[in-house]
Amino acid sequence: MNAPPLSGPRACCGRRLARAAWALLLTLGPGLAVRAAEPAAPAVDGDGIFALGWLDQTQAFSSTRANALAQQLDRFFGVERSDLEAAYSSLRLTVEGRWEEANAVEPRLRLRGRLHLPRIDERFSLIFSEDQGEGTSYYTQNPAFVEQQSTRVNLEVNLGEEGKDRWDFRVGLRSSGKLRTSMRYRYEDSLDASLFHRLSETVYFIDGIGYGSFTQYQLDRSLSPSALLRWSTEFRAQENLDGNEWASSLSYLFRNSDSSGLSTFVGINGNTRDSFVGRYQVGLRLRRNVARPWLFWEFLPGYQWEKVSPLTRREGGVFATLRLEMAIGVF
Repeated sequence: MNAPPLSGPRACCGRRLARAAWALLLTLGPGLAVRAAEPAAPAVDGDGIFALGWLDQTQAFSSTRANALAQQLDRFFGVERSDLEAAYSSLRLTVEGRWEEANAVEPRLRLRGRLHLPRIDERFSLIFSEDQGEGTSYYTQNPAFVEQQSTRVNLEVNLGEEGKDRWDFRVGLRSSGKLRTSMRYRYEDSLDASLFHRLSETVYFIDGIGYGSFTQYQLDRSLSPSALLRWSTEFRAQENLDGNEWASSLSYLFRNSDSSGLSTFVGINGNTRDSFVGRYQVGLRLRRNVARPWLFWEFLPGYQWEKVSPLTRREGGVFATLRLEMAIGVF
């Protein structure tokens, strides 16, 4: 269901957030970029977008062609999981505006990433995220999981990581002051040199909402040194939901140069209580590095067909998202 247009105090708040984000980008960006570029340690791989040698910091078993390419593309496109599981600290500040047919532009300010705390313990990190479990796919637009301008800070403890398995525990406070805790398990492995799969399961408790779980399975196949085909499926069960949410997508990711890339996707999602698919969606995602190594713009146009109940007709509509992102790596 389309959200109502922003007006009055909410629209004013959105404009203030956008202006504040622009000011932060202009004032902090150069300083953070210089700090990120300081040679605290020799970079093994200096050809990446941050010259971080990020590929060599990942686990040894991830050397298959499909997984290495998936990590490179996820890193470039800013997929949430790629930052939250990384061996490096990183932050992404994003200003975005989303427009849907018959609705006003909806501004949004987001901060996410990971800060390692080596002086306390190498297993401890501060996580800035929107608490969407694994980070739901960008084609999923369910307002039950996406609260506007709501970045949360969590303390994460890596309970164990060996080869293909990883366990994490996370605890934090939501913007309302209520407690949220979660336990996450991830398994990933290569099926052959060009085929890689990943399964993750997150069980969580949110004060005032109850228990829930989020499951995601991904299958990646490398098509060339710069192109990847990905099938992803997701399932969420939560106490306060009427039925269980599910989604599935097929996407093609391609990086045509060091500074630009694109992806195309088709996706469906719905609820197990319904006898119909809630939404069909197709779209294109264009992303490019501009002006500075840490600055990116992104344009995502698409079209969706949505049905909200058995008694209503399926309605189609155009949507588009424009983003400006400041991405800072190891520092």
